[in-house]
Parts: sequence; C-alpha cells; structure tokens
Amino acid sequence: MALPPGAASPPQAASLRGLSRPASDSLRQAVEVFGGRLNTADPAALAGLSPCEGWTGADVVAHVARNLLGFSEALRGGDYRVADTPPGLDPHREWVLARDRALTDLAAFEARGIPDMQVRVGQETLSAEFLLVALVRDVTIHAWDLARAVGGDDQLPDDLVEAVLADMPAITEQMRASGRYGYIIPMPQEAGAQERMLALAGRAVC
Repeated sequence: MALPPGAASPPQAASLRGLSRPASDSLRQAVEVFGGRLNTADPAALAGLSPCEGWTGADVVAHVARNLLGFSEALRGGDYRVADTPPGLDPHREWVLARDRALTDLAAFEARGIPDMQVRVGQETLSAEFLLVALVRDVTIHAWDLARAVGGDDQLPDDLVEAVLADMPAITEQMRASGRYGYIIPMPQEAGAQERMLALAGRAVC
C-alpha cells in the first residue's frame, strides 16, 4: 500500500481539477483530521495493525510525519526525500513536530504563490502545488488507516473526501505496482464517496 515507514515516498502525479477550494486549505483540514484521530487514540492502540500491510498505527504516523517534514524541507529549498524525524521521539511528539513545521512553512510560503514555486524531489523538480495536492491525498487516506489501526472514528469529512476523490485518477498503474497504493477494489453501485475513495486507493472497507 505504501513504501516502508523508513523511506520517504515521493509524490506522484496530482490533478487539481475538481478541487473547489485551495489545496492548502484541504491540507490544513487533512492535518487536523489526522491529528484528531491520533490525539483521541490510546497510546497502546498505536501498536495495532493498520490496513497498510505490515504497518502499525505508529508506522502510519511516522510515514505521514516524514512526508510533512519533506514538504517543509522542499519549501525551504531542500530535497523532499532527505527529511526525517529526529530519533527517539514517540509518535505524538513526532507528529507535533512535523505538523507545526509544515503548517508554519505553508503559511509563510503561501503569500509568495505556492503554484508558482518549484521544489526538489530527489533528482526531479516539481511544482509545489503538485506536491501539495499529493499530500492532501496521502494525509487523508492515512487518517482512515490510522483510525482503523487504533479503533477510532474512521468517518472522514465529506468535503475532504470529495477533494481527494477528485484527485484519485492521478493514481497510475505504475504507482499501484510499486506498492504505494493497492489495486482498485470492486465496490457496490450505491457506494458513497468515502467508500469509493478508499476502493480506488485499494482499501477494503469491511
């Protein structure tokens, strides 16, 4: 479903079509939702297995924290891939560090025009908006993964789900074959937006 927790996964193609609000607002909401699921979880529950094969809830937190720190590093002119959390932090401290840094840098650079910025991801140069939209998808889907791991509320806000659902065509077969996303799961015709989003991400709702 994703790369191992020790590896920062680069963003993939992200479509902005269908998003009715700035992607930066969607990212803030996704971060708030993810943090809410973490803050209400019993710390012991973070050892529970998530829908991401081989990952615990703590692994999901570490992955999302690294991606947020990568975003922050890229906005500051560094390489998205090299960011990592300091060793020895528990999941809550890891999350707070990444959340605060990413949101602070997002606000600082927003005034300069995120869509016009270019950032580094390994050997590639991408638009910051491209990375931002990919993060909305990543954080939102992993908020559901985290909720499932800890036995929390796995219902996501409708407007956030709709924003991510509009971007799901950006997930390519190559991305699925690499393990970043599962293969599409058949869904009933009457499936709601969240169930469709999760099925397109390869998550079984059961």
